[in-house]
Amino acid sequence: MRKRKVQRCHTCGHIISLREIELYSGMVNALWLVFKWCIEHNRHEFRTRDIKHLFTTNVSARWGDWVMFGGLVYKSQKGHWGLNMQRCDQFFKGIYKIPKHVIKNPVTKQVTQGPDITIHEVKNLTEFLNKDGEFQTKYFPNFYKKVKVLDSEGKVDKIIKLPNL
Repeated sequence: MRKRKVQRCHTCGHIISLREIELYSGMVNALWLVFKWCIEHNRHEFRTRDIKHLFTTNVSARWGDWVMFGGLVYKSQKGHWGLNMQRCDQFFKGIYKIPKHVIKNPVTKQVTQGPDITIHEVKNLTEFLNKDGEFQTKYFPNFYKKVKVLDSEGKVDKIIKLPNL
């Protein structure tokens, strides 16, 4: 990967270069994990802390970029997110198209969307698709369930985490 030279404001030093944000398979996989988590928890809105266990550091840093890609993810307030479950479902089925990339102007905050693609056209994503072309993630983080440990009187003594097998 070639490092690009960025333009900076001569007064304050902030980056003023346009930023191209490309959709990549890691972003799609993160969305899939959050989508599955939402289904399992019967929710479509959540806080960052609810889902951070699903992410690597890079994916966590890039999660906010999803708000610019086709209305699948929205941000209601700082640290509060939501999924448009119908659009996400259609996207993972290959029906709903989203931009291949977006270009963000850091000065005006304007976002320009690139050409629309389906999930089947996301670079390096074919390894996540099954024989029917449906998205199937191949790996999941370790999930744990909280279990209450009772004392001899039946009161909660402590709560421990056990693998959710």
